Amino acid sequence: MSVTLKILAKKASVSPATVSLALHDDPRVAAATRKRVQKLARRLDYVPSNLGRALQAKRSRLVGYLSGNVTASFYNDILQGIVDTLSPAGYGLLVATVGDEADGLRQLAMFREKCVDGIIISDYKPALLTEVLKLTESGLPVVGASMESPHSDIPSVVIDNPRGGEMAAEHLLALGHERLAYCFGSRSSQPRYQGCLRATARHGVAEPPLCATRDALRRLLETPQPPTAIVAFSDLHALDVKHAAESLGLAIPRDLSVVGFDDLWFAALPEFQLTTVRQPKRRIGELAAGMLVNRMRGGAVASQKLQPEIITRNSTAAPPIRE
Repeated sequence: MSVTLKILAKKASVSPATVSLALHDDPRVAAATRKRVQKLARRLDYVPSNLGRALQAKRSRLVGYLSGNVTASFYNDILQGIVDTLSPAGYGLLVATVGDEADGLRQLAMFREKCVDGIIISDYKPALLTEVLKLTESGLPVVGASMESPHSDIPSVVIDNPRGGEMAAEHLLALGHERLAYCFGSRSSQPRYQGCLRATARHGVAEPPLCATRDALRRLLETPQPPTAIVAFSDLHALDVKHAAESLGLAIPRDLSVVGFDDLWFAALPEFQLTTVRQPKRRIGELAAGMLVNRMRGGAVASQKLQPEIITRNSTAAPPIRE
């Protein structure tokens, strides 16, 4: 059982108020008593609780981080950037993941129970937005990290996703590809795909078809005029493209060039050497945490959009020569 202030006071034969003053080296307590109480606290490994103080000050010095998951290195890097910024500023961090909407609501409720001073969100379900907006209306600062801001009251740090898709397509077009495709997702939810369309339209190239599933990709690759290059939504999706192509006897990049997105840790491994659009993942976390700290301290902040970078490796090459 942990030693409480009352237990320490009883063992020292003084009042809890005297113990509190002695631990803070208050001169209103006799020097001999202060030393005796402090020595006893060290011997019993007493850890002071800041809960009461936090309730009085209406501050817990805790921040909540809500993410889709923390197993993919994309979110790991964002989380590291958040920690690197919050820790020197004197804040602790509670991390929760959103499995489904009900789970997300439970995690938000837990954040409220712990009296967090602010929340950083990297992923949210539609039902969570209503609850998050209620929190912002109550005065709780909320910042998005790699999440397009769903509301003006939630500033965010994001990558320029349309520009990233445009850069991926431009890289392939510069290599001579004229038949591009995009994997995976839906047209309405893909700003990166919109960037690809912008690039192909500018070059007078046919609009890249969008494959929503791996089966759709396989069917497209088996057509008489298959794409010679593919832009994938992420590096993980690029691996799906690679596996689908290789299952059909195609080689990367001899028969099909592939560009990923994110520059995850495995992209540079020899067996992949994936050309990709790099996101400054840790920087996103750092900036989002810095914005939240400013908001928690009463400052004004604005959303930020960071620029991506194309990283060229061995998964892209000139298109194959068809006889």
